[in-house]
Amino acid sequence: MRSAIIVSRTLLRYLAIVVALAAGYAVLAPVHAAPAVIETDHIRAELVARASTVAPGDVAEILIDHTLEPGWHTYWLNPGDSGEPPIFEWTLPEGASAQALKFPTPQRIAYPPLMNHGYKDSFALLASVRIPDDWPTGKPFPVTVRADWLVCEAICIPEGGKASFAIETGPQTVADSTVAFRFVKAEWELPHEPAAPARYERDGDTIRLSSPVGSADNALFFALDRDALSHTAEHTAVATDDGVILSMAAGRGRLDGTLEGVLTSADGSFWIRATGPVDPVPVASAAPPAAQPLPSLSALAPPPPSSGLPQTLLFAFLGGLLLNLMPCVFPVLALKALGLIQHADAPLVRRSAIAGGYTAGVLVTFAVLCGALLALKSGGAAVGWGFQLQSPAFVAAMVVLLFAIGLNLSGVYQIGTSLTRLGGRGPRDGVAGSFATGALAAIVATPCTAPFMAVAVGTALASSTATAAAVFAALALGLAMPFALLCLVPGLARILPKPGVWMERLKQVLAFPLYATAAWLLWVLVQLSGPDAVLSAGVALVLVALGAWLFGLSQRGSAPSHKVATGLAALSLIAALFALTPAITPSAPTPVARASAADRAEPFTPQRLSDLRAEGEPVFVNVTAAWCITCKVNEQVVFASNAFEELLAERGVTYLEADWTRRDPDVTRLLDDFGRAGVPLYAFFPANGAPVVLPQILTLSKLSAAFAS
Repeated sequence: MRSAIIVSRTLLRYLAIVVALAAGYAVLAPVHAAPAVIETDHIRAELVARASTVAPGDVAEILIDHTLEPGWHTYWLNPGDSGEPPIFEWTLPEGASAQALKFPTPQRIAYPPLMNHGYKDSFALLASVRIPDDWPTGKPFPVTVRADWLVCEAICIPEGGKASFAIETGPQTVADSTVAFRFVKAEWELPHEPAAPARYERDGDTIRLSSPVGSADNALFFALDRDALSHTAEHTAVATDDGVILSMAAGRGRLDGTLEGVLTSADGSFWIRATGPVDPVPVASAAPPAAQPLPSLSALAPPPPSSGLPQTLLFAFLGGLLLNLMPCVFPVLALKALGLIQHADAPLVRRSAIAGGYTAGVLVTFAVLCGALLALKSGGAAVGWGFQLQSPAFVAAMVVLLFAIGLNLSGVYQIGTSLTRLGGRGPRDGVAGSFATGALAAIVATPCTAPFMAVAVGTALASSTATAAAVFAALALGLAMPFALLCLVPGLARILPKPGVWMERLKQVLAFPLYATAAWLLWVLVQLSGPDAVLSAGVALVLVALGAWLFGLSQRGSAPSHKVATGLAALSLIAALFALTPAITPSAPTPVARASAADRAEPFTPQRLSDLRAEGEPVFVNVTAAWCITCKVNEQVVFASNAFEELLAERGVTYLEADWTRRDPDVTRLLDDFGRAGVPLYAFFPANGAPVVLPQILTLSKLSAAFAS
């Protein structure tokens, strides 16, 4: 018994010592702030400092640890045949500077017929920031980093974000042992600097690189210059007594006496700076214009219309007129016309007020849209007409709104002074309702692009603020004009059929274009947020239908049931909003569904178009989006036909499809180069000569004529 007590006391003493040591370490060890994180849909970057405190005048080393979603990748300094390298912008106090990032050895990422250079799964970049000598000791040093990546799977999505953090300063730099291994691991992945120089020589289209380091096993060279080498060609390596010789296919660029990049093999990876002969400058007449690289399309694209502001305003007005025929706008206009039939004999003052309210609603909504576009453009965002349909939240809201209006037209519920009712209890109600209807017509018109609109809106966004405002005002007046004329010209309303039961039936029929538009927008939502959006949006629509039915019951029931049903209807609508949450959160997107013609289409990239042009190949580019009605009609009528496939084969035309369903700066720049702000855009690049812009309403005969010319 006594021995047991002694053992117990001994254990307690050891336990006390362990606890005391742990407590002492907790007190003496530096306190570490949580790492700064930039997180997007498909990539997470954690920024970690190497030292717990840094002395003024020293360099603070920072690790940027990336984790990508499985199946996705991003790019190295030379991304290869497509893609863009990451961009990091540092915001530092005055006197501080950030040094160039250090990239780990990339890997080849094959997407036949393309070859890219980049990273999958996880990788780390190393950064360093020099703190000014006169920085006050003990004062935290603030750092802000803006990162932008292009992340790709079957599609490519630009993503980015910003993070801010502070580096603690002190009288001397103190290393942080808790993150030391992460930095060592990142440094292992960096290419090493060889002691001996390397050489290269050129033999026609072959470049031979002689390196003093590396082996012939699994040897690859990643050139820093994007145009120095062919990315898809295989490398042949031969071991020598002095190292290794790689034979590689030359790219379309000139070598200026240096060839720099990363050599990787079974012996490790090395940063190579090879010297060699300077390529001669090509004679200007030796190559046709199409053989030159295409850094941008600005010089090739036809300039925007130069006929001046009057024609641009006319195009905008005509485009607004044609918007009235779109399936989501026409029911709204038709309902207002039905209401006008019942009030054809109303005083001109009342009809003028109603026309003014409707026109004001359209004008105000288009003014807000114009302001948003210009603000985003001035902020550097790549946007155009229909940009709001790249937002899952906006598309989901449109689905619910159009479905709810359709239920109203089907008679499930009634709105006393509704968006679709002309009259009301008095002139004020009629004007307010007309204003709301005008706003609604403008909102539901945004998914549509009518002929004449693309040139007008493109000119507006490329011009001054005053010109943009005038163009959008003309567009709004064109949309509002048909109803305004029905109000202000009594004879137009009187030639319509007399009021009767047919009006109620027509109203019910007009619900179905709205249901069809809601179904189409639901499909668009799936393209933006993934297949899971179907379930959440479907549940939301069921709850909206339940709320509409309960509200309809409340309108036909007694006072007690009115209150109960109205309350339940409100709860149902609130539940619908919560049900929509997963649908408005973009997940890993699936490729946008296309017409069957997509099987013969290649995805557009500026590099791919440049390569085809350099080879003298004719190219047809289709700039489209899942939410563009005109695009989908052309795809079904023209691009899905066998005759289109035969025409491509007969003329030897390569078909590129540029998808603008989601934000894509490359596609937006392509639209800007052609002076357009929205889709569709159809451009034919002949083997030699300037590209030709085709009409937005396509036929096979128009395509055939363009290809033949």
